[in-house]
Parts: sequence; C-alpha cells; structure tokens
Amino acid sequence: MRRAAPNLLWPTLGHAEGDTRLNAFDNALIEAGVGHWNLVKVTSVVPAGASLVEAPLEIEAGAVVPAVLTSVASNRPGELITACVGVGLGAGCHGMVMEHSGPGTPEEMEPLVRRMLHESFARRRLELRTMIVHSVSHSVERVGASIAAVVLWWG
Repeated sequence: MRRAAPNLLWPTLGHAEGDTRLNAFDNALIEAGVGHWNLVKVTSVVPAGASLVEAPLEIEAGAVVPAVLTSVASNRPGELITACVGVGLGAGCHGMVMEHSGPGTPEEMEPLVRRMLHESFARRRLELRTMIVHSVSHSVERVGASIAAVVLWWG
C-alpha cells in the first residue's frame, strides 16, 4: 500500500541547557514542541504542493514523525551555538530543505543555508519560488543545545 506524501511542513526551533549534551538536546526538542515524538531524520525533499504551517501540529505522543533536523551541542561556557533551517518551495515542482548548525551566529548561518537552497534548486533545474530561513542561537552556560527542524506531516 502506497501512502501519499506529507502535505504539511512545520518549521520549529528550540534551545536549552541540560546536565549532559543528550539532556540539553532533549530539552531543546521539548522547547521546539517535538520532544514527545519519535523523530525520524529524513533528507531534504519537500513534496510538491506541501503547505507551510505556523501552528504546532497535533500528533499523538510516541508517534513516528519524519523531520529534517539539525542540532548542535556544546559544553564550552560562553560559546554561541546556532541551528538554522531553510525551506525552498518550487514553482510547480517539489521543494527542498537545507540546514546547518554549529558554533556561530545567525548572520553566519543563514546566508550559507540560502546558498545551499539556491544550489539545490539549480542542480535539479527547478525554479525557486519562495524561501524561508529560521535560526535559533544559544549562549552556553554549562551544557547547551540548539535545534532547528522542519516536521513533515499529513493534514
């Protein structure tokens, strides 16, 4: 049985501290509103006709949920860590999601993600119609994490 491709895209961001890198990551997932799902990391293709939504998706806890996800964790006090995700929607075609994370600022990450979106469309000979880029930063106190994700779902 073939299931239709997801038709909803929900970009979300989170950052947090924790006692360990894993706890910081988990706390960032909770802040992003995705900490109660089993996220399955998928690659970057957006189904044609998918719509961006701003409101959190209502999905039962424990569900297996596809998402494009990037994260960074650090235990260096004072370090600024950023996670960034960009969605490119095509003109009459599928779209793409690109992501990047690491030490640095949104001003450093966002142009890179925009370039990656442009290249991914150009390489596929697709027309890029709309681009949105979101990022979140965290200044590490003890152990911190930042995550950026695009959840793909059915509605």
